[in-house]
Amino acid sequence: MTLFKTIKKIITCCILTVVIVLQSGCAALNFRYEYDKGVRAYKEKNYEEAIIFLNSALNYKPDSYSALCLLGASYGYKNDRKMAEKTFQDAIRLFPNYWNAYVFLADLKRSQHDYDLAIEYYETAVTLESMGGKEKLYYRNLLKQIKEEQAAYIMDDPVIKQQSIEKFKNEIVNSYTGEKATKDTEIKRTGEVVLGLDKKQWVKALEHNDEKSKVVEYGLKGEDVKNFKWTQLVTIQFFVLNDNFKTTLDEYYRNHIGAIDAIAKNSGKTFEKKIISQKQNEILYEWKFDNSKETEVARIVYTPKAIYHIHFAKKGAFTNQEKAKYVDMLKNAILK
Repeated sequence: MTLFKTIKKIITCCILTVVIVLQSGCAALNFRYEYDKGVRAYKEKNYEEAIIFLNSALNYKPDSYSALCLLGASYGYKNDRKMAEKTFQDAIRLFPNYWNAYVFLADLKRSQHDYDLAIEYYETAVTLESMGGKEKLYYRNLLKQIKEEQAAYIMDDPVIKQQSIEKFKNEIVNSYTGEKATKDTEIKRTGEVVLGLDKKQWVKALEHNDEKSKVVEYGLKGEDVKNFKWTQLVTIQFFVLNDNFKTTLDEYYRNHIGAIDAIAKNSGKTFEKKIISQKQNEILYEWKFDNSKETEVARIVYTPKAIYHIHFAKKGAFTNQEKAKYVDMLKNAILK
């Protein structure tokens, strides 16, 4: 190679380097310019302009976490919930260990009364190391309020509300007639259970009801529960106690677990069981079958007149978030 060609090649490389550096610098400057305008518009509550500027900023830097979060919040304030959710999900996919987007998404779900998902996102945010101690304390306290808010929202259902009114009327009548408040032995049990399942995700797949028992199954949309083709399943069982069917809480639990344990032993499969909590009239438990190829968390509630048995089952292992969510739903289930 001649000296001239060598010099020409060096000059060309230098020019290309300068162009790349200038372009990179321009992109950073353009991002900052559009981003700052977006932040200003957001603070002034001019969300329409904020959306324009922040989208423009993301053209120069698509992985800006703060721009994504502000853009999602701006969409939320403009009531474009679909775009708000998509933007927060993008932020979570790019930065799964940053807590802000989870909280924004939880706020959005809470505003839609989708409390199960809202609680799940808040709880995820609280587990992340990126969230500071003060924020963790705040959101843990907020979670308690949201669960109460969820219960109140469920109770706002017209049917449940009317039943509560009738119960209140009976209590008033009893107080004036000198009778004691209604005891559990006098409550007419229907076998109805309010779990607060997300109707966009779960559908009723099966129901059997007679004077002695009731069974209801819920499966994920699109799954063939009736033909045992499911990945997740919710089963609610209700058994009336009478002269023909008498049992205790412990006996019922032992018989139920014993039957599964026997299947495992006969098939040579593993079976692990654990009582999560136990009270005088209820047991909350979990089990894992065949090295967690099938898992379940469930609650048995014993009353003098009936037994409620609620199961959340999954083909495969529950994630920590799923388990926490389902256990919480079991604990807060309304039994009628």
